[in-house]
Amino acid sequence: MTRRWLPSPAHLAGVAALALAAPLACVHPGLAAVPLSGFLVVCAAAPFFPSWRFFVPNLLHGPRSRPEVAITFDDGPSEVTGALLELLAREGVPATFFVVGERAAATPHAVREIVGRGHEVGNHSWSHDTLLMLRSARTIRAEIVRCQDAIALAAGVVPVAFRPPVGMTNPYLRVALRELGLECVLFSCRPLDFANRRTANLRGRVLRRVRAGDVILLHDWLPPGQPAAEWLEEVEAILVGLREKGLSVVPLSHLLGRPMMHPAANLGRRAAEAPPAGRAGRRSAVARALRAFFVLLYPLTVAVAVPVLGTRGAAAVMLFFLFAVSGRLRALGGGLFVAVAVLLIAAALLDDTRFMLAYPSVVNAVLLTQFASSLRTPLPIVERFARMQVNDLRPEEIRYCRTVTWVWIGFFAANGAVAALLALHAPRAWWAVYTGAISYGLVGALFAVEYVVRKARFGRFGRNPIDRLLARAVGPGTAQ
Repeated sequence: MTRRWLPSPAHLAGVAALALAAPLACVHPGLAAVPLSGFLVVCAAAPFFPSWRFFVPNLLHGPRSRPEVAITFDDGPSEVTGALLELLAREGVPATFFVVGERAAATPHAVREIVGRGHEVGNHSWSHDTLLMLRSARTIRAEIVRCQDAIALAAGVVPVAFRPPVGMTNPYLRVALRELGLECVLFSCRPLDFANRRTANLRGRVLRRVRAGDVILLHDWLPPGQPAAEWLEEVEAILVGLREKGLSVVPLSHLLGRPMMHPAANLGRRAAEAPPAGRAGRRSAVARALRAFFVLLYPLTVAVAVPVLGTRGAAAVMLFFLFAVSGRLRALGGGLFVAVAVLLIAAALLDDTRFMLAYPSVVNAVLLTQFASSLRTPLPIVERFARMQVNDLRPEEIRYCRTVTWVWIGFFAANGAVAALLALHAPRAWWAVYTGAISYGLVGALFAVEYVVRKARFGRFGRNPIDRLLARAVGPGTAQ
């Protein structure tokens, strides 16, 4: 099913920013940067605030007029799913499980038991990559499709609801869901259990804030070493507390007034819809490489092209190349390419090179906003990267990841400020050397220093040559 395309708030905000920038530019060119920069900052922050519905329309809660709520469990199936299903059966409570595809494929009997006991299942991506919304449109679509097929093969049903990992969204997700006929279903009551790493008084955090119509977010997964009995006791107390508050727990489909899944049919259909490999795959790889070169060589390109072609000519050529390497116009949804497109358009319209020179500072502002906003989520960005290597992070390692996130925030603030000062008060060659070489070197140096500090402090050594060398230098650790 392909749905009719409608502009999102992101599209409307972009048009409004350009419309506001035009008259401001007539007063003073610098004023035009205010609405354009504001739009870029909002684009960077929006993935962390899905309730804005900025990129993707989503379902957050049901009618507030009925004393009903729905309970959802993310991240399963897991070793505690069976005990959870027994608890729900004793209490006579329906739930919706947003399952991870690779876990469903590994334990199909668990998914069959979920459906067999009358519960609903939704799509929570194939691998639960916490950075999925920073990936390409192709990757996001493949993650959703693989999870759909894994659930269909395991239980004979196909979800209609998709919940992105960590609740983050981006413009690519909007396109994928529209093409696959899925809805984005999020939540309105979130106890911040950090994927069951914070289960103490879970009941209090839910019952204190829950109200009629809420979609409650819990997790069907426990970190290693976390007692299942304590968590199940908290879940049971939540169910009892909801009854005492006069709230009935109903299926998510009933609360939202639409089906969450349907019987599977034509399991091979979505596989046939997947983007072809071979020549198309090679073209995609070439496009990604060209985009990477465009980003890395942007400062050098500006320094060389502006003296030769002038501001408008250089901006027009670079804008044409940007659209060429990004494929379709809607592929410019990622914050990075939106930023460069807006700045190049402004530079061409106003014949002002400063918009082109502002790009590195804007990128640092976008990254700063993303890192800072992630501190309000269960998994700050640095912790997400860490869990790609080590999933069972200790409490002191989690605190360290939060500290490192602050270090990166400080770096982006300083790096963006230096780039802005060079753009305004230094020769263009100085700006090009710093933003096109020195700043990249500083990023690499910060990565290297943090890597060494982390290994020396926590002893999580892998088997690669660098880790073996560090292990000899700072002492033995734990092999990953």
